[in-house]
Amino acid sequence: MKMSPLLNKMKMKRPLTKNEKLLFVILMVLIIFIVTFRFVITPQASKLQELTEQKWAYEDKISRMNTLLKGEKSIDKEWIGLHNEEAMILNKYFATIDQPEIIYILNNLLNNEEIDILDINFDRPTKEQIGDLTVDSMNIVLPYKGSYDGLVSIIEAINSSPKKMLISNLIMDKNVDGKLVGNISLKVYSLEGLADKKEDTSYIGRIIKTDKSDPFMAYEEYDEVDNMDLENSIEDSSGFSGTNLSEGIPSSVDEGASKDDYNREVLEDFEEEDIYFIPSNKEIKGSISKSNNSKLNKYSLRLEYNILALEDENRAYVDLTDKDIILKYPPASIGIWAYSYSYSPLTLGYRLKGQAGEKIDVELSKGINWLGWQYIEATPPQDLSLYPLQLDRFYLELGYNRDDYGVLLIDKLEAKYRKSNNNNIERFTFYMVESGDTLNKISVKNYGTSNKTNIIKKYNEIKSDKDIWEGKILVIPR
Repeated sequence: MKMSPLLNKMKMKRPLTKNEKLLFVILMVLIIFIVTFRFVITPQASKLQELTEQKWAYEDKISRMNTLLKGEKSIDKEWIGLHNEEAMILNKYFATIDQPEIIYILNNLLNNEEIDILDINFDRPTKEQIGDLTVDSMNIVLPYKGSYDGLVSIIEAINSSPKKMLISNLIMDKNVDGKLVGNISLKVYSLEGLADKKEDTSYIGRIIKTDKSDPFMAYEEYDEVDNMDLENSIEDSSGFSGTNLSEGIPSSVDEGASKDDYNREVLEDFEEEDIYFIPSNKEIKGSISKSNNSKLNKYSLRLEYNILALEDENRAYVDLTDKDIILKYPPASIGIWAYSYSYSPLTLGYRLKGQAGEKIDVELSKGINWLGWQYIEATPPQDLSLYPLQLDRFYLELGYNRDDYGVLLIDKLEAKYRKSNNNNIERFTFYMVESGDTLNKISVKNYGTSNKTNIIKKYNEIKSDKDIWEGKILVIPR
């Protein structure tokens, strides 16, 4: 008898054994674990690793940013220093081929009694290839007649020129009088177009002191009035006492002391070069130029400033470092003439620097509350143990979270010293001979001309360059 298919299927089914059930449960657990690990745990672990790496990257970025923020001031100082170096280098060369400027410089350099420059011959400016650069150049020929020592002095003066001049050729011969005759060939270069003018660092130059005779010197029997006495008399007649009139400014003149009790020494007349504008931070802009509105000589210093006071120090500096203004002992006061076009909350002051690098700020005026020219002064430290001090900078400062812009003229920076009992005592300074120095070079450095070598010889009891050497200390009459 045959069974139906349904009965066969029913006979084939049987209950699972205990081991089979256990294996089935283990299999299901493994499947669930694999699925969970594959689609849940692994993606989350990857995401966690990615987030951890991002966290490390952000922490490293934060650390670098903190380091940069901590070094921001030093970076700003380095930036300013590099720009100043650039300005100094650029100023050694002519901005343009300017014949009047070249004549002016040569007129001072060639001032020597022992040699006559017969003419100044200019060639046309030409283009010259120097490496990958194309620059403007000009040849200048100077016919001369004079002595050998005079020629050497002229060559040294040209080498020490504030603008670079290359001696490209030198011809020497003797005439029937036994004098040297010949030509000095010079070449000057212009950096026009090679560097853009910088707004944050300004440089002024061109004016060089000279000992040429004054064509307006008073004639014999003329009763000459001293400029300082005239200035003082004008001040007296106007009711201005010469001390600071601004409220809150410390007076530097002892009460009861007259002007006759003081000697005035002009520390800077702002006629020469090597003066810079330096901002204390990037939010301060400005520039320096010359103005014909002066108090002393031909020029005053025109200071344009635009100060946004958002940093710890918000100052526009007039850098006098290259002037090497050294105060050997405490003056009764240090003052300056300032011309204001408008009232301003600016604080004016000057900075002194010690030999160990310490800085001393002295406030001249807290606010500008005058129009036109005003003389302001303040007393520097009187502790002799702090000296010598260098008058390093003049500054304009603005209080935090303010802004101001304008123009200020400054002129005739001077120190007042009490007169000694003997007013006829000569004044001297000292000079330490450097490598490569000659008497002519030392004369140019201290007097602006090579014609003072005999004075140096006299006061140091020497005869020639053979009597000086590196490190020797010379007495220099002032």
